Amino acid sequence: MSRVKIEVDNELDFDLEEGDMIIHIKHDGEIGKVCMPDMNQKVKESIGYHKMLQCLEFLKPGTRNEFIKYQQQKSKRILN
Repeated sequence: MSRVKIEVDNELDFDLEEGDMIIHIKHDGEIGKVCMPDMNQKVKESIGYHKMLQCLEFLKPGTRNEFIKYQQQKSKRILN
């Protein structure tokens, strides 16, 4: 299973509001990147975040859990 690349980018041509996400889907149907604001409790509770997880799971089964585990590990590294 290929890894989903996550990128936080404030240099996009449009404004991302808290909870907004972008899923880049390549021409061959693979997931390219998931662009989103920094994770915090407000983002985790947003409708957009949950719909993004549904999209990832639909496009590539198992990715939802992989994404959640990645975010949990990333949070642990920041706290340590």
